[in-house]
Amino acid sequence: MSAHKHLRLVIEDIHANGDSLTKDLLLRLINEFRYSNLLIPAKKENGTLNFIIYDDEDAKITPLFTDRDEFRKFYKADDITALENSFELYQNIIKTTDIEGYILNPASEKYLFTERFILGITNIPKTNFYTAEPYTESELTDIYNAIDNSRLEDFIQKRENVGHYEALFECLSCSTPLALMLSSQDLSQHFKNGIISMQETGPLARMHTDNIGGEYATIFTSKDKLSQVETDYFKYAQIVNVATFVNFVLTEDMDGIVINPESDNVLIPRGELLKYSLGFEKFANDERLSTSMFYLFELI
Repeated sequence: MSAHKHLRLVIEDIHANGDSLTKDLLLRLINEFRYSNLLIPAKKENGTLNFIIYDDEDAKITPLFTDRDEFRKFYKADDITALENSFELYQNIIKTTDIEGYILNPASEKYLFTERFILGITNIPKTNFYTAEPYTESELTDIYNAIDNSRLEDFIQKRENVGHYEALFECLSCSTPLALMLSSQDLSQHFKNGIISMQETGPLARMHTDNIGGEYATIFTSKDKLSQVETDYFKYAQIVNVATFVNFVLTEDMDGIVINPESDNVLIPRGELLKYSLGFEKFANDERLSTSMFYLFELI
């Protein structure tokens, strides 16, 4: 699970600023909360799990934790369970229970978030991209064979466009990028007509990441660009739904995205993704690609 290092960094910066919230710090804090998957403690009583509530200066609060290490610092007993949930659920808890706020990492940061702050956060990101009519395997294969991201490639190869994120995201929203999937085993035996359905086989490969200076997800504009990555693993391709991919990067607490690592090396930092993430949901979400993450393609 995510360690929420970026959320904790914002809180460190708030403390360093004398616990004063500037406009920039507040925006960063809200954005990190939107994409958080924090842990909440619960205890089984009479066969059901109930959230643990404390009375603090006449307010009912409950702890939230960024990771299991922080959870164990505060709770030693085995009868307390940590449940991981999206931020949307924590808003709903405030609306439907006696809980009036949350205290984050009570053994460390001890940062209190009030009911007003939690409910004031809007534009909650999607946690599920779903359609009743996803592309068929045959349709996905046709998309894969016809991928042409020349507009995006032309943009990123012009040096004067470096740092022009709004224009880059416009190009990216109109593109169909690929992800590089790695496996320690040759998966040739699993291919049927050039495609593997991991809904049938189970997970067979993991996504390639770039770990220089942080953890970055990687996407590619073409099969040729993808093939240039040097690795000892067997390489396969996957079609990316841009909106799903961006939400995955942010929810998993990654540092950003690299387009075409080992060739163009276009870096998109997390902060820029957060600024435009809701735009990706609106303009870069082909819902019929909701199941594309379950399919692998040969690199030929």
